[in-house]
Amino acid sequence: MPADAHVFLQDHSRFVFSDLPRPYRGLHLIRDPRDVLISGAHYHGRSGEAWLHVRQARLLGRSYQQAIRGCRSLADAIAFEMRHEGGRTIREMLSWTYSNPLILEVKYEAIAGGEGMKCMADIFSFLGYSQDALPELLAIVRGVSIFRGGADCLGHVRDGRAKQWAQVFDERLKALFIGCFDDALIRLGYEVNHDW
Repeated sequence: MPADAHVFLQDHSRFVFSDLPRPYRGLHLIRDPRDVLISGAHYHGRSGEAWLHVRQARLLGRSYQQAIRGCRSLADAIAFEMRHEGGRTIREMLSWTYSNPLILEVKYEAIAGGEGMKCMADIFSFLGYSQDALPELLAIVRGVSIFRGGADCLGHVRDGRAKQWAQVFDERLKALFIGCFDDALIRLGYEVNHDW
């Protein structure tokens, strides 16, 4: 983290907390793992990110993008994600320490839902922004939020809706997910049992 940074963004929960200056406040955002897999299957098949185009021995000499594009169906691409990058992301969500009082834990679905702006106001307050700053901050959020028809974050976003998995996961994908991640959805608070 740059020494003079006041705001620091890190993806994939890869923080080294000892590198953060004290005091700090943070936000940890998670998304339903099933939707993470769907998003990854689409994004990794079309992105220009350099790592996606590097040939890998573990993928029989293909690049990640070639491998995922070689899947016969979206379901097969989701299964591929479970075994690779999407699976790594889910394991990182599961290994995160959720008890740090200096980190606000938020689900993507809370921001994407009807109470999204209230959730954003709560986030800004937790992070230490003054009440006077909230109207301007929330105006910025309204202008760039994918849920309010705003900017598309340089082409990264395909569809920001929550619960896309309900239209995509069949019994085979469900069984594969449970086989790979067991009670992940229960531990992360997305389900209460395996009957989803």
